[in-house]
Amino acid sequence: MKRLLLVLCCVPLLVFLTAAAEVYKWKDKNGKWQYSDSPPVTNVPYSTLSGKVSSPQPTPTPEAAAGKEGAAAGKDGKAQDPKDKAAQDANKKKQDEEKAAAEAKAKEEKCKQARVRLAQFQQGGRIYRSNEKGDREYYGDKEIAAEIQNAQGDVDANCPP
Repeated sequence: MKRLLLVLCCVPLLVFLTAAAEVYKWKDKNGKWQYSDSPPVTNVPYSTLSGKVSSPQPTPTPEAAAGKEGAAAGKDGKAQDPKDKAAQDANKKKQDEEKAAAEAKAKEEKCKQARVRLAQFQQGGRIYRSNEKGDREYYGDKEIAAEIQNAQGDVDANCPP
């Protein structure tokens, strides 16, 4: 009987302790409050429901980055340490590769969306859009033909041949 009473007292305590995890709160770029059990990935100020407040690390501006590069240069304008120059070059190359990969991914996503849109208009049937009031407005034959041309142009522009 005592064991049962002990278990009945400990289980709610364990549940309470697991529920006491940090909850992070921040505003997204659209101004909406977001809540999560992990802090935001982006450089956004956040607070926790327990009251802790965090400010983001300042993002370096191009002027500040140029100031750091200028500080690494000597009076004659040459870099003081070749290792620093090599590290900067490697960092720049990595950033360029990441940017190219992000652009390729964005173009691939645009291609996918354009193909879906083209297929939607080519499959036929009744296609509609919603107006400001939320009412359906159905496309006519001329509008569908124009949308097929627009979608085909998007496919041609964003998808590899």
